[in-house]
Amino acid sequence: MSESSLKKAIKRVVVAVAGPSGAGRAKAIVNTTINVPPPLPLPSWRDEVEATGRLETPYGAVRAVAPRGELSPRSGRYPHVVPGPEVPAGKRPLPMDRLAYYPRWHLPEHPRSWVWPNYLDAQNCRWLGVLKDLYSSPFSFPSSLAPESGLLVHSIIRNHRPKVVIETGSFIGVSTLWIAAALQENGDGGVVHAFDDFGPIEPGPWREVAMPTGRLEFVAGNVARAGLTDHVVFHPGNSSFEIRAAHEEIRGAGGCQLAFLDADHGVIGVWQDFWATEPLLNTGGLVLLHDTFPAYCGHDGPRHLLDHVNQQGAGVYEKLDLYLAPMNYGLGMIRRVG
Repeated sequence: MSESSLKKAIKRVVVAVAGPSGAGRAKAIVNTTINVPPPLPLPSWRDEVEATGRLETPYGAVRAVAPRGELSPRSGRYPHVVPGPEVPAGKRPLPMDRLAYYPRWHLPEHPRSWVWPNYLDAQNCRWLGVLKDLYSSPFSFPSSLAPESGLLVHSIIRNHRPKVVIETGSFIGVSTLWIAAALQENGDGGVVHAFDDFGPIEPGPWREVAMPTGRLEFVAGNVARAGLTDHVVFHPGNSSFEIRAAHEEIRGAGGCQLAFLDADHGVIGVWQDFWATEPLLNTGGLVLLHDTFPAYCGHDGPRHLLDHVNQQGAGVYEKLDLYLAPMNYGLGMIRRVG
């Protein structure tokens, strides 16, 4: 970058940060003589990287690119500031179908079962072993979270560190295990309150098996087998009404810092679960919504809530769409900020 270009960049940044009142200061700065110091000694790897585009290590070569943004080639010195962008007037978000990056499918054809990642084969981890068994069950596909999606939810909880989680729609317990395991790993006594009618499972698209009775016992048995009983409370029944019935209990525990809503996917059903949960949701708390891209998952409710939460919810929310693999059914995240 030339000296004149550097001065222009500095002036733009100072004016952008300080506003019109900063113009005089910017002029004084850019009129100051800029002394470019002598080149720094080149690091030992530079010649190798410039010549080959790789850096040799004891374990093999790794691709690398030599520095290209210096004030002058091979000086090792950079401008004081990075110039900001030209800010367009009237910025608006793009509609979903015009986004440059919006992954559809990650496989050449629709999968028929979940694939358990090899990197999750930890022989000494009870809960991962139980999850692996569940993913091999014909009941798990496609209604349960994919392993990659479950790992994402698990990681969010490990980092967000809620003490109280509300889950609606346990199904066969896959998401319950991912959540409870994260709470156990956090080590501070967190509990997930799992709300589901635990009624029969009927055959459906991509699922040819049925479970007429015994779903609560099945899920509870897997929670116990995984060693997670201290971190799960089941609430069988209609989720929105059972959440309301548990308000006093959950408020007494400090409210809810994260909710995972994955039960009724109709518009009215999703809103009922949200409206029942919202009075318990702490400001700063998160709500995760599974199946937010109707074009792929075939459900409208989670998308409707995500798009209208600030019109039909009592609180104020930030929101974000997250993409999922291998089928991009979508995960929505909203954070209560008021």
